[in-house]
Formats: sequence, structure tokens, C-alpha cells
Amino acid sequence: MEKRPYIVLTASSKGGVGKTQIAINVATALKTAGYEVLLIDTDTANPSVGPLLGMRDQVKGYVEIVMGSAKMEDALVSYQPTGFYYIPAGGDGEVLVSSPEEIRRFYSEISRGDFDFVIVDTPPGSNLEAAIKIFDEALIVTTPEETAVLGAQKLSKSYNKYHLLHKLVINRVKKDRYELDKDRIEQLYGDIAYELIPEDEIIEESEAKHLPAYLIRRTSLFSLAIDDLCRSYTLRAGEPNRDEQQKGSGFSIKKFLGMR
Repeated sequence: MEKRPYIVLTASSKGGVGKTQIAINVATALKTAGYEVLLIDTDTANPSVGPLLGMRDQVKGYVEIVMGSAKMEDALVSYQPTGFYYIPAGGDGEVLVSSPEEIRRFYSEISRGDFDFVIVDTPPGSNLEAAIKIFDEALIVTTPEETAVLGAQKLSKSYNKYHLLHKLVINRVKKDRYELDKDRIEQLYGDIAYELIPEDEIIEESEAKHLPAYLIRRTSLFSLAIDDLCRSYTLRAGEPNRDEQQKGSGFSIKKFLGMR
């Protein structure tokens, strides 16, 4: 059976919780570990991946591929500081209006790619029923405030409905007395797995330098938490076969794009 990529959806019920930073740094950590990674920005109204990476000139992306006005090779970009591949949102800043068939066709093509992992950054509160079966797992990103957590709880219930494996990521944890503590989180979510990502000034440095925090300092509290978050993925995928990659028999962008 041909290997397909493990596709991870990053989601949130509201904006401003750091979802895109999580997606970028998960992609960076997995690529740093030797895996072939594709990061996709599907937030067409407020794309954040490109600006955070200092990549603002890509005019074709997810919108054009879905709508059939561009091919995958027209939009695929290699992010040189890490080497992972990236598909920008594209479009003109409007919410993408597309049919379920168009969305399914896009993800069907992605699932045939020669990647180990595909990380999909989505708009806050987005409805992905048309493509929900293509995802292997979801990361629900929230912050430890009541309003953010209640919205994330709704996402969790929705993913339970579709039997989508998901994990709660509590971002920007300061461990002060006004935050929801571990007992309250477990009371709200039951047995759902979750990870805690601490508040860290490395994020401000990352945004100023347009580099993933994971690249700036691997030993920062944020980066170490990203390592913990990615550990289940690397255990599932096994060690990347670097020997095969060096021989040219591993990842092939030409094969993914249907080229010889």
C-alpha cells in the first residue's frame, strides 16, 4: 500500500490565540527532524503564514488551486530557512467560496503527495465538513481564558461527531491565578489529550525577525513545548530514512507535481 502523508489540521474557535505560530513551528520542528513537510495556509481572508515568515509576494496559492486557475506547481514555495514546502493562501483577501467537490479534489491531490506530514492552517471557526475525512488529526489551539476555552470545546464536540482524532493545545500559558488550571481544563474536556505551550518572549523575536521561533532558539520554553507536541507524530512516523533521501529515492517534488 502506497504511503500517504499524515495530515494535521490546526484550528481555533477565535482569532488571536497563536494558531498560526503553532502551525509554523510544528512544521519547522518536523522538518528539522528530517521529515518532508508541507504547510498550507487556507485562511484566505486573513492569511498569516506568509507575513510571519516574511514571504509577501506570492500571488498564487490555495485559492487559485481550488478554483482551478492555477496548478500545484504554480503555487508551491520552498521556505529556504527550513526547507519545508509552503502553499500560500492566495486570492484577493476575500473568504473563499467554493464547492465541497472543489475542496475534496484539492485535498485528494495533496494526499497523494510525497510528504511525511501536511500541516493545514485554517481560518478561525472554519467549517470543514467537506474535507473532514481527509484529515488524520486536529490540533485545537486555545488560550487559558474562559471564552477561548468554551469556543474550543465546541470544536472538540464537532470533531467527536466526525470521529476525528484531536488534541487541545493551550497556548500562552503564564500559570497565573486568573488562568484556567489543569483541573478545570480536565473538567471541561474530560479525557481529551492536551499540551501546554508557555508564554515566551521568543515569539516577539520571531515575529520581528520573520523566522520560526524554533529556528531562533531550540532551547526556549516555547520550542521545547513544540518538541513535546511533535513527539507523538515522530513516534508514529518512525525515523526518517535519510539514506534513501540522499540517494534520491525518498521525497520527490517532481513526482508530487506529476513531472518526470
